[in-house]
Amino acid sequence: NKWLFKISVMDLIIGAGISGISYANFTKNDFLILEKENEPGGYCRTIKRNGFVWDYSGHFFHFQHPEIEEYVCKNIAPASLLKVEKHTQILYGGKYIDFPFQKNIHQLEKEEFIDCLYDLFAVKRQDYATFKEMIYANLGKSIAEKFLVPYNEKLYACDLDNLDMDAMGRFFPKAEREDIILNFRDENNLSYNSHFTYPRGG
Repeated sequence: NKWLFKISVMDLIIGAGISGISYANFTKNDFLILEKENEPGGYCRTIKRNGFVWDYSGHFFHFQHPEIEEYVCKNIAPASLLKVEKHTQILYGGKYIDFPFQKNIHQLEKEEFIDCLYDLFAVKRQDYATFKEMIYANLGKSIAEKFLVPYNEKLYACDLDNLDMDAMGRFFPKAEREDIILNFRDENNLSYNSHFTYPRGG
């Protein structure tokens, strides 16, 4: 007797976060998703407690391509979607400075503004290999030490000399000297995530 065996290919997906769910949506194979939590979503989830809404990572959904935004939102009722323009500020020295800091040094108190502007033009452009060296080489000591170094050390929880100079890629709001000067009068604080799309209620 001859036996015919059909071997089916099944993908095992560990975690029902954005990566796992995205892979499941596009694979042509059968799949099994294993998730340790009681619900899917990973870091894309909302907690509602005591009348408050807490989004884990709403900032993940700043879409670069309209077709991806359409794909992600296609099963959500359009009336329940919010598209919110971003307005980000930094509480610095008791006042709010628009983000990104390096393009808005003109909003600082006069002495601090002069420090930043002087160092921006006094810096000697040189080669760099680490993220911290890149900040100092391009933006000068004052902008680096007043905001960019402490902020990013807090964000990444490490010495920035341990990060590659391109560690943040497109997520680091780069600014040339000309951009910073032009921003004094004609503010342009657009970045890679100028708006967010998410459902009402989280």
